[in-house]
Amino acid sequence: MDIKREGGNEQLNQPLGETQPQRSGSGTPQGPMSPKEADEAQTAATRQYSGLSTLEDEDFIKTNVPLPPRMDEVGHGSFHWEIDNWTQLPDRVISKTFTVAGHDWDILLFPRGNQASETVSLYIEHKPKESTDDWHVCAMFGLAMSNADDATVFKHSMSHHRFTSEEADWGFTRFAELRHVMTPTDADARALLEGGRVRISAYLRVIKDPLGVLWHNFHNYSSRKHTGYVGLRNQGATCYMNSLLQSLYFTNEFRNAVYQIPTENDDPKKSVALALQRVFYNLQVSDEPVDTTELTKSFGWDSLESFMQHDVQEFNRVLQDNLETKMKGTVVDGAVARLFEGKMKSYIRCVDVEYESSRVENYYDISLNVKGCATLRDSFANYCEVETLEGENRYQAEGFGLQDARKGVIFESFPPVLQLQLKRFEYDFQRDAMVKINDRHEFPPQIDLGEFLSEDADRSQPWTYRLHGVLVHSGDLHGGHYFGLLRPTADDRWFRFDDDRVVPVTRDEVFEEYYGGEFPQATALGTRARPNSKRFTNAYMLVYIREALSAQVLGGDAPVPEHLLRRVAEDRAEEERRRREKEELANTVPVKVVGDAQFAQHQAFDLSYFDQRQPAANALFSERMPRDMLLRAFVEHYAQRTGQTPGSFRLWTMVGRVNKTVRCEAPLVGAAMDLTLAQVLENRMPRWTEMRLYCESRADGAPADFLEQKPPARTSMVHAKFFDAERRQMRGVGSLYVTADQHVRDIIPALRRLAGLADTTPVVLFEEVKPSLIEEMDVSQTFQNAEIQSGDIICFQAATDAAAMRVPEFFDDVQHRVSVRFVPRPARSDDDYAASEASSPTPEAPVLAASTKLAYDQVAQWLAEQVGVRDPLKLRFYTVSPTGQPRQPVRRTATTTLAEMLPSAMFMQPALNGDGLPEYTVMYERLEVDIVQIESMRPVRVAFVGRNMREEHQLEVLVPKVGAAQALMEATYAKIEQHLRSQQREPSGDAVPKPFSLRFYVVGYHRIAHVLTGEERLAELGSPGVSDVVAELCVAEDGGSDSAMDTSDEPRASRNVEVMHFYRDLAHAHSVPFLFAIYADEPWSETWVRLQRKLGMGEKELKNLGVVCGPVGALDLRRCRVVQGTVATGTERNDSPAMDQNTTPTATPPPSAPAVPQQQQSAAMEADSADVSRAASAVSSDNNSPDSAAENGNMCLWDVLQQLDAREEAEQKPQLDVVGFIGLHHVDRVSRHRNLHHERAIRILN
Repeated sequence: MDIKREGGNEQLNQPLGETQPQRSGSGTPQGPMSPKEADEAQTAATRQYSGLSTLEDEDFIKTNVPLPPRMDEVGHGSFHWEIDNWTQLPDRVISKTFTVAGHDWDILLFPRGNQASETVSLYIEHKPKESTDDWHVCAMFGLAMSNADDATVFKHSMSHHRFTSEEADWGFTRFAELRHVMTPTDADARALLEGGRVRISAYLRVIKDPLGVLWHNFHNYSSRKHTGYVGLRNQGATCYMNSLLQSLYFTNEFRNAVYQIPTENDDPKKSVALALQRVFYNLQVSDEPVDTTELTKSFGWDSLESFMQHDVQEFNRVLQDNLETKMKGTVVDGAVARLFEGKMKSYIRCVDVEYESSRVENYYDISLNVKGCATLRDSFANYCEVETLEGENRYQAEGFGLQDARKGVIFESFPPVLQLQLKRFEYDFQRDAMVKINDRHEFPPQIDLGEFLSEDADRSQPWTYRLHGVLVHSGDLHGGHYFGLLRPTADDRWFRFDDDRVVPVTRDEVFEEYYGGEFPQATALGTRARPNSKRFTNAYMLVYIREALSAQVLGGDAPVPEHLLRRVAEDRAEEERRRREKEELANTVPVKVVGDAQFAQHQAFDLSYFDQRQPAANALFSERMPRDMLLRAFVEHYAQRTGQTPGSFRLWTMVGRVNKTVRCEAPLVGAAMDLTLAQVLENRMPRWTEMRLYCESRADGAPADFLEQKPPARTSMVHAKFFDAERRQMRGVGSLYVTADQHVRDIIPALRRLAGLADTTPVVLFEEVKPSLIEEMDVSQTFQNAEIQSGDIICFQAATDAAAMRVPEFFDDVQHRVSVRFVPRPARSDDDYAASEASSPTPEAPVLAASTKLAYDQVAQWLAEQVGVRDPLKLRFYTVSPTGQPRQPVRRTATTTLAEMLPSAMFMQPALNGDGLPEYTVMYERLEVDIVQIESMRPVRVAFVGRNMREEHQLEVLVPKVGAAQALMEATYAKIEQHLRSQQREPSGDAVPKPFSLRFYVVGYHRIAHVLTGEERLAELGSPGVSDVVAELCVAEDGGSDSAMDTSDEPRASRNVEVMHFYRDLAHAHSVPFLFAIYADEPWSETWVRLQRKLGMGEKELKNLGVVCGPVGALDLRRCRVVQGTVATGTERNDSPAMDQNTTPTATPPPSAPAVPQQQQSAAMEADSADVSRAASAVSSDNNSPDSAAENGNMCLWDVLQQLDAREEAEQKPQLDVVGFIGLHHVDRVSRHRNLHHERAIRILN
């Protein structure tokens, strides 16, 4: 059934006797019906269909207009309207007034429908006793139409409404179809309307509105007026921030501390403290919602970040850390810690001996589990739950060995303001996705936390806390909304702070609606029972205040700083100035006038430009004039400003034609002089927001009254431009009046006089049709046949030199003309083909004003002359990105022009210079070889490794596109020699380094594929993302024939092994591998010394390094031997303590975790490295079991690899002459940094 207020919008009516939940004063659902209420409603509904009469008022109201739970009524009543002459009723009928619960009402009847034909429309209307606009009445009502003789035959509809002065009537536009009223739907039943008689009944229940917002539509709602508080504007996705800021604002001690931070000289867009002070002050005094843009900008956020959800816990910590830093050394130093900081102790206490290991930590908030915890107390008990360490999990107590112990957390103290984060988001391993926990979790208005304190805690005052605020999340994992329920004062009055709206709420709503859980669904008559639906709106953060300190925390307001009041006053004055300026813009109109002086100097299309393209040296008259100013007054004003007399000129309106030109249309004379400027703009130039006029000066010999009248019929004014081909300049020379029957050739003598040409000079004429169409005119035609009209422009030039530039060519150059500034490309260390900047000093950036059709070679030739480069082909150009960075080099082809060097207009809108030309920047680079040779080659990225692996440099080497790898090796050698020469620091004259050798090999997926011999094809090397080329500097090692263990003169036998880096398993390789020599009979202790020197790692990194060795081709750790440290094999990953506590399999994201502050991330990375080294090694093979440190030190790696390699002979091996490999197990710092960002993204959901 549709319901509609008269003249209002329709909406769906749902009978109140069914199970649809009613709305409370804040617009949120009330609780569901109890089983008893549902049974009563079902019994009443049964009576309705078993002979219920509309005349049985009490039963009818009880059945069809039931009082919802937790609502009270002022009173109820009914009214019956007997109609005896239906066919004679007018289109709109009003019943007599009746009174229910002290309020007057009447019924509005539209027997033939209200904007809906063939229907009956019924409404109920409230009749206020006082003629004021500030009133409202909340009522539930029903309207029924019944047979006048049989009240059990009826049709009814029910609804509820908040009656106000704006919506004084409400009801049903389509109450019933007229044919159903006159004709019964059942042949045995009676019609509602018989003999023109029918009864219309109204049933009302007036509802109490203690909060004043019951069923409010919030149109023109003022939060300050109704509640005394204001909200915060949402910038897109800042509702989480708004709810937290409101909570902090009403913590008066915190607000007072913020006010006392010295911020006199701070910038509000950079100072978080000052921006927060301004937000708090505006929350105190403003009548409108407060903007938080300054605050978010002070965090360094751009507009995009304001549309991204952030973690409220992390946001709170960043905010408080910033404020604590700002408070240091001031009178409020330590205020944040005094309010929000508590202490907890993590301990391990032995059961059988007197030994305890503990650590006391500070905290600012507590993250509590929701899943599996029915109440807040259960969450605290879960947090402090004691774990028993026994059996294989016994604790290693210092001095006592392995002992049974108890491990847990106990609180040393709670802060005055306790912030509790409820973990509503967590990772579901079965679903392999993040989920929201909507379980019911009850939080009390008061809670005693003394039972969770240690025995040594101060108990001089009770540790009872009272709820101050609830931050609520409504929605699911993929989207939602945040708002806050706060108790601003010590009184038990609660308000809902929902961004810019603040409304009062009941205490029952706070302590029932946001626990989570499910909605029990009552079953209506004749419907099937439905499963309970979940509540997706539930609490995610709680704020409690200690009762013993409540008066201090919620105490009085501190005085607002004087500088803040001064700044706010200045801002308001600036806002007022902007408002007046806006009003002035609305009451004025911009007027631009082009005169003959500007036309004479114009070098482009039309008479002039009216935008930024107009050069400053040829500026137009441009002022804002009052819209109601008469044109006659403006003429006098213009004459005074330009030093003319009003009778020496007349103004023409200028219009935009379809071909996108701006031309004169008609003179403003006669009656037009009495029009206002606004009327001229609206009537003559309706498509523009500014007036564009042309000033025509009196010509010599013109009649005295010529400028006061319109030109004669069939007479047109045309403008003339002369093009000087020798100077390549265009200038306006004046205007002419021509008639339609006059031939074009007739004006040639006049044109010669205007341009100062000899009478015998041949000229050629062109019509300036549009920028891309300049047509030569046939001088034998008449102006009518040539389609010349007022405002057209004729260009002409002397036809003495056939090779000279013509007018169309000039305009084509103008259309594509730009200003380009050429700047040197920043030098790169890996450019082996770039010239040294030391030998070629950088000149000032030359600027070229030319057409974009200028050829590549012409641009290069011009720039070479400007920067002193002999060969233009040794210059290379780069397009510049919008961020000022060079893009890919511009390719030189036969068709390449200056346009290819400029960025696309899609990505960059250029600024205009003083001459009105678009300004661009192009980077250039000096080359040692010409560009033709470079473009026949391709770059290859080579990783150069010096004396140790820390000396790694990325080089780019140019090689032919077709050829052998020997060319790459030679070019790389030359590039590295140049690099080593630049690194030579010895002051001696010998700057050339000593001869050196390089070893080249191809790396794929961080493993050596093969060593380069020089015969490989270049096309197969250096594929991006697949393979890399590594050049390793070969240096003498302390371990060959110079070893102390070698007493013979013969060289020791040696073989190469591959050294690779991995994390967790061999498939997760990282970093650059290298080849390393091992020697026969060399103990591992000496091999490890040489390997350390090659790695170049620090002592801390080496300590956490795990070392394994394996045969060629092995991809499983179980086929390897642990040489040093401990490494978790692939089969033991899930059992490894390090894996259980700090890592997660790659395919599975980690569960939610408490937020880690930024300053702790580096420590977390170090801890991860330590966990790798502590991971347990569990390998089934006897040969794989790790030896003791002493045994490993005497072990010979040569023998171990020979044994492992002998067992793998049957397997296929890579084409690499190595005896095996050494694997170094440690964290890949790049991957670890990426994982930290992944974990942070998951924490944001909490």
